[in-house]
Amino acid sequence: MRIVHIGPANLPILYQFGGAIERRIIELARAQSKLGHEVVVYSSGDEKVESRVDGVAVRHIPLRINGKGRFLEFQVRAVRDLRSRSGPRPDILHFHSQPEGAFLARRLNARKFLSYDNFDFRNSSSNHLAMVYRRLLMRFDKLLPCSQYCLLKSQSLWDFPSQLVTPLFNGVNIEQFSPDQAQGLRESERLQLDGKIALYVGRVCRQKGTHVLIEAFRIINAARSDIKLVIAGPISQFGSTEDASMWKEQIDEVRGLYLGAVEEERLSSIYNLADIFVMPTIELEMFGMAVIEAQACGKPVVASDHGGLKETVPESCGGRFPIGDGRALAQQIMSLIDNETIYARCSQNAIKNASQYAWSRIAETAIDIYEAR
Repeated sequence: MRIVHIGPANLPILYQFGGAIERRIIELARAQSKLGHEVVVYSSGDEKVESRVDGVAVRHIPLRINGKGRFLEFQVRAVRDLRSRSGPRPDILHFHSQPEGAFLARRLNARKFLSYDNFDFRNSSSNHLAMVYRRLLMRFDKLLPCSQYCLLKSQSLWDFPSQLVTPLFNGVNIEQFSPDQAQGLRESERLQLDGKIALYVGRVCRQKGTHVLIEAFRIINAARSDIKLVIAGPISQFGSTEDASMWKEQIDEVRGLYLGAVEEERLSSIYNLADIFVMPTIELEMFGMAVIEAQACGKPVVASDHGGLKETVPESCGGRFPIGDGRALAQQIMSLIDNETIYARCSQNAIKNASQYAWSRIAETAIDIYEAR
């Protein structure tokens, strides 16, 4: 089967500081290539070149536009490149968060699929583009939300026919992310950390619940001094900047360590230095890729009782707390760290839970979806 993945133009594939959608594209492509399929990925880039990554052809598309039109330019150029090439045409066009794709590629005789993590495309549901985007979405052979939660929210918003939508979950590279105590110890020594570590990886902003995490550690610090907060990720809110100095000051106030954005190659060691992973999101968490990566490293997770986290963080893998409740988060962190028996059980359950989301399994599911009629 010849499969082409076309994603957003925000970040290049294999960007060193990650990007959940870009990571999904290349990991899914790699896993499909291992299954024996011919896979191509289109990525934004500085010059028009083609490289190979683990059997996947990555075609880089240089762009002229910065700003709102960039996503459309990228899709137009990618589809134009596909149409200009000689040889066999793709069997599958798999777009990622780009609902315009099915229309732009209408002259390519391939089945068309759309993976997405945000159900309100371009915020179009509340303006005059709502009808246009619903028609675009209806052109796909299948819509693939990243979780059951995302499916239900998009169904409610757009009223899709039920047969048009099926979930295709995000996944985890269980070769990259796995328990490695020595790796974690080396990272702890590098950062001069001791005691117990509660880790958060992701954007630092209100949507992700950073203020809830800060509140929880004010409570923890008032009660004890043996648990330290470590935060890794950019300070941003869905592409817009937040007050970096304000967040850094608040992290300092609770004696936390802020690492900033962490390179992809270092990320596994950051997970492995932790004792507990926390995810306090208050809204719009469709899946929570970081919680699965942490679980794959054997880390119990304490997450808010919100969105896709209800699916990815079973109580047996750590626990969930009411959205926005810093006191409940603090109590769960302390209780889990203090109970060695429950902690060990949650750690093992976390590894088992993460294995369900291995990219090899997700890739097989994707192939089944492509082939279904």
